[in-house]
Amino acid sequence: MRWGKAGWLWLCLVSVGCAAAIPQAEPPCFSCDDQRLVRIVPLAKLRSNDQGRRFQHPVTLTQAEWETLLRGLMVRSVHSPLLGPSYQGATEPLFLDEEVRALGSSLRQAFQQATEQEAVVFATARATDEGPAQVTSGAWFAEAGRIHLRLPNCRIAVTMPSIRRQIWIDPLFAQAGTFYELAPGKHQALVSKPSGGGGLFRPDPVELVIDDSGRSEAVVPAVPEGTPTVPSASSLEERLAVLKRLHDQGLITGEEYRLKKQQLLDRL
Repeated sequence: MRWGKAGWLWLCLVSVGCAAAIPQAEPPCFSCDDQRLVRIVPLAKLRSNDQGRRFQHPVTLTQAEWETLLRGLMVRSVHSPLLGPSYQGATEPLFLDEEVRALGSSLRQAFQQATEQEAVVFATARATDEGPAQVTSGAWFAEAGRIHLRLPNCRIAVTMPSIRRQIWIDPLFAQAGTFYELAPGKHQALVSKPSGGGGLFRPDPVELVIDDSGRSEAVVPAVPEGTPTVPSASSLEERLAVLKRLHDQGLITGEEYRLKKQQLLDRL
């Protein structure tokens, strides 16, 4: 069969169109329904000006360890009445038991597959008797041997389906109306990060850094090859000396050095 110039041109256009129509592979999703969402997201798709970061992934915590970590997350309500001073409520668990079990399973799977250039985002919707569902969403990642939690939405009452869909598309899409704040506990600290204009690092964000999930050492057991490790020390003085040496060599930041030093001193 002989083709003229017009026939070959038509064939090329059809081929290009078919190639363009091939769908791109979506990041893995480990819990994807209208109540819970856990999925891996490449850093390139997050609205951040800090794309050069490298996270310490994959992470091989067991489901039991993830559940211990999740049960250790606490929040408190913040009240700002029109008349009178603002005040904080009592601390309470961030997640219910059923949420802990579901998230623990999904996070374990997600972090086993996440790479150093991917974060794990999540969202949950909790039904209430008082009115609309309460939505909590954010992102997880591991860095410098610690787990980080970014929580832009904490138990916000979502009445509009479009807002809920947007949070499910982008769990870091912060909404007004959050009346809860993270309450750091043992081996936890709130730290500020440089503004990034959105994504993991929205203007003036605050992250919860979790330094221990029930293990005797850091929560991140999977250390990439070539990453310096801290040798075991038999005394506080030796641990502080090792920590200072890591800081002097530029292997940890000043903020990480001060935080870890204070945690060691708090054990006295």
